[in-house]
Amino acid sequence: MRALWRRKASAACGSPGFFRFVMCGGAILCAFSTATAAQEQRPVGAITMKGVVSVPSSTVRRWMETKLGGPFAPSDVERIVSGYASEGFLFARIDSVNFVSSSDSATVGLVLWVWEGKAASVSSLRMDGMKSLTKRDVEAVITTRVGDQFVPGLLEQDIGALLELYEKSGYPFAKVEIRDVSFVEGKDSVATTISLGIEEGALARISRFRVEGNTSTKTGVITREARLTEGELFRGDQLTKVKQRLEGMQLFSSVSLPELSVDADGSVGISVKVVEGNPNRFDGIIGYIPSGGSGASGHFTGLLDVQFRNILGTGRKLAARWYRETESSQEIELRYREPWVASLPFNIEAGFSQRVQDSAYVRNRYNVVAELMATDELDLGVVFSSERVLPTEGYGFRVASESRMTSIGLSVSYDSRNDPITPTSGLKYRTEYHTGVKEIQRSFQKLASDRSSSQRLAFDFEYVFSPFQAQVLAVSLYARDFRSGAIELSDLFRLGGSNTLRGYREGQFLGSRLAWSNLEYRVLAGQRSYAFGFVDVGYILSPERREAGLLKQEINRVGYGAGIRLDTPLGLMGVSLAFGEGDTFSTAKLHIRLINEF
Repeated sequence: MRALWRRKASAACGSPGFFRFVMCGGAILCAFSTATAAQEQRPVGAITMKGVVSVPSSTVRRWMETKLGGPFAPSDVERIVSGYASEGFLFARIDSVNFVSSSDSATVGLVLWVWEGKAASVSSLRMDGMKSLTKRDVEAVITTRVGDQFVPGLLEQDIGALLELYEKSGYPFAKVEIRDVSFVEGKDSVATTISLGIEEGALARISRFRVEGNTSTKTGVITREARLTEGELFRGDQLTKVKQRLEGMQLFSSVSLPELSVDADGSVGISVKVVEGNPNRFDGIIGYIPSGGSGASGHFTGLLDVQFRNILGTGRKLAARWYRETESSQEIELRYREPWVASLPFNIEAGFSQRVQDSAYVRNRYNVVAELMATDELDLGVVFSSERVLPTEGYGFRVASESRMTSIGLSVSYDSRNDPITPTSGLKYRTEYHTGVKEIQRSFQKLASDRSSSQRLAFDFEYVFSPFQAQVLAVSLYARDFRSGAIELSDLFRLGGSNTLRGYREGQFLGSRLAWSNLEYRVLAGQRSYAFGFVDVGYILSPERREAGLLKQEINRVGYGAGIRLDTPLGLMGVSLAFGEGDTFSTAKLHIRLINEF
């Protein structure tokens, strides 16, 4: 809530005043005394400017609408005067506008006689009534300085910045008034004295928060997510932050900008209206992998991810994920998230996953994550995980023994994207580091086992921005690294497929160290619909460990393709065609994806 500020200026051209340059610029009526209506309509073949010294002629021409080959635009006189004012020459004027006929009489030459005058400089800047802010606080937000040229537009911006500073400091009712702007002509410049009057108003504190429109989500859950406490200072950016926080819950189809009400004692009440949306989410991908040309037939791959994001209206989340990589490999995962434990900005998540890899092994993994919501965008977490790998028939000595691994780690997450589903700006970052112990039980030696330390690193970085209107560039970089003295097949990361390196089979590449990057250019056709092209680059490093059946390899791969995503009554439906190195249309990978909220 920003108070309007008032300007005091003299209406007379010859007397001091804040907008004196506008009045003086109005003395250009004589500029057209030598022009005729017929000459004004003829195309301009040349432009000559007389008296332009302090400002480059190219800059003055950019201010003008008149172009060579077109008619003269009378508004250019006012545009030039305003342009000079923006450069600090408040008393510049156009003395005359002349038209000179050319030899062929088809065009005219335009001659502008400009009087620049002296630049105005700030000799004094007073702020009366300022009590709560310090001089250092004010100097950090304003650009008008004593000794600099005086530019009215910058002073207006500085007043707005000063009001924003008061809002953030708990004074939303502050007023700033220009009491006087006076000029004294000197030898080289015009000294400008500026006097501002400030009424800070009362310090505002939040007394209540009200929610309207929620039907299934409990009011306490919304109030908790708004992160407002009774008695705290009201700051100008809180209304926008509350809206962003509630939208980040992904439970509402719309959230209004909170409204402000003021009591007689100066306390502030905030109310917000929400419209319940579909809290649950279904994400499915179907992929078709053509035959490799060796007699094997093509096969389907798939991913199903179901999330229940508002159990019993409490904001608790339950997610289940099934992923089929090949005909004989699949993975399942279950996760539960308890938000705001003990009404603190603290979340706990427990998860279980199982991977069945061909007939080589079965891996069961448990993990618990404790996460602190440090700010709206930043989360800090501690992760504990336990993993057990059981060998199965078919791969002999590759996974010949049972193994266990326990680890503890730290995580850092940052997300400033404006929309988690279809972002057009923002940054998403996450890093996890785990350290632990891996123990391999040798089946051929009773009570014998190998123990070794292990380190695991995961790095995710995504950046989205809009270089042009209705166009978005998404750049992402990912890395995975696992180190241990006893690396086995079950420890390797997998790369390839619709969510990583497109153009290749799901989990086609194995490595203890992976890095891949996605570059995607999107042309928006609506709020959630767009066409896109992409290029993916991947790096895979595999260690040599012959006792585990692993051979050293280091390879690079590139994938590319295009696709489209549409917002349909069924949900967000996407189709993409991806090519790997050496692929043709007959061997390209086709992926169909559906995201639906229910």
